[in-house]
Formats: sequence, structure tokens, C-alpha cells
Amino acid sequence: VADMMAEPRSALKYSNVKPDTFSGWDVPASLMGGADEAASDSLLCVHVFVSVTKGNEEKFKTFCAANAAGSLQEKGVARFDVLQQQDDESKFCLIEVYSNKDAPAAHKETSHYAAWRDAVADMMAEPRSALKYSNVKPDTFSGWDVPASLMGGADEAASDSLLCVHVFVSVTKGNEEKFKTFCAANAAGSLQEKGVARFDVLQQQDDESKFCLIEVYSNKDAPAAHKETSHYAAWRDAVADMMAE
Repeated sequence: VADMMAEPRSALKYSNVKPDTFSGWDVPASLMGGADEAASDSLLCVHVFVSVTKGNEEKFKTFCAANAAGSLQEKGVARFDVLQQQDDESKFCLIEVYSNKDAPAAHKETSHYAAWRDAVADMMAEPRSALKYSNVKPDTFSGWDVPASLMGGADEAASDSLLCVHVFVSVTKGNEEKFKTFCAANAAGSLQEKGVARFDVLQQQDDESKFCLIEVYSNKDAPAAHKETSHYAAWRDAVADMMAE
């Protein structure tokens, strides 16, 4: 697969806004081993990119947290994460994962979405944009389960020490399936690492040669430790020459 990369990988680093606890990023038990489950390609993963005017970051985070909490009670919502870019705190990414094709429209009919939309309307520095992805890994419904801690129950102390990294990759046409196979193997190994909270692989719907790897680490040393593993080395070497120089 040496010649699959269409261009160099790029990455954005985010801090977690919601979930704001370690347990909110728990790897679903189904991904930690056990019985196999039939794969599903019917999940829709939407990344909404938002830029807010300077000085409104904290207010925006408060409204987003309330909207996320309500969204996680919706039947068709599998994940609803809110991330703040580390090198520009006025930029956010909302990760919305829906379990059926009707869920996005149903989400926009809810009172919590309407409250969020109206509350943040004047905070927008520019129009929101979005990318739609299909799930590569996890490839089962249960792999996207909302952690039990987010569905109600005892409070947990908030944590701002998680690091969420989005790696954007473009591969050359015709090599998408091979790339997915290597990414799935790397993701499976990564989820066994102590410092990895999530490792998702997404494929862009309007251009299937583009991918986003979502890597969530539970401590500052975890990214470096990840790059020392054999599964990362195998993935890195397999895709090294797939990228344009």
C-alpha cells in the first residue's frame, strides 16, 4: 500500500468540553473483546465546525453542554461530543453520531436543539460548516454506545486532561478498502492501550478517499506511548508511502 497517500496527513488537537468526565469517554465493552457482532454501515457521523466571536467561548460551551445532555436522551443519537480546538479556543467541533437516517431531522425538532440554536445565533463568527462521515471503526452499533455515566446517575468530577486528536487522511483512489483494513487493525490494538479512551475511524461520505481518525487520550503521555506500540508501527509503515510528499 506504499503509494496510497494522496497528500500528507494533517491533525487538529482538541480539549474535551462534553463529555467532561473520564467515564464519559469509556470504550464500550463490546470493543474490549467478547462475542462478535454483525457490522453495520447505517450510522451517520456528522462533524460540525463552529467559530465563535472572541469572548463568547465560555457561554458557547455552557449552551453546548446543555444541548449535548439533551441530545444523548434521544433514541437516535449514539454520541454527541463537544470539542474545543487547543490552538484557537474560538473554534469548536461538535461530533454527532446518529443511529438511523431519520435521527438528524428528529434532533432538529427537539426543544433542546431549538434552545441551543437560538442562544448561539449571535455568537457565530462565521456560518457553521459540516462534514458527513460513515463509520469504519467501530463497525457495530454497540461500538458507539453512549457510556452509562452520560445517561444519568451520580455526578463525577470534571476532567480537562483528555486530549482529542483528529487526524485527516486522503488516500489515492482505489486504495480505500486496503486503507480501511489497516486502520481497523490499528484501532483494535489501540483500544487495548491503557491511555486510549477512543479510537474511531471515519470515511467521508462525499469523498470516500478522505478519512478522519479520532484518537482520544486520557493523559499527556499516552500519545507518545501509542507511537511506541507495534500496531502503530505496523500501520505507519503500511501507509507511509500512501501520502504525497
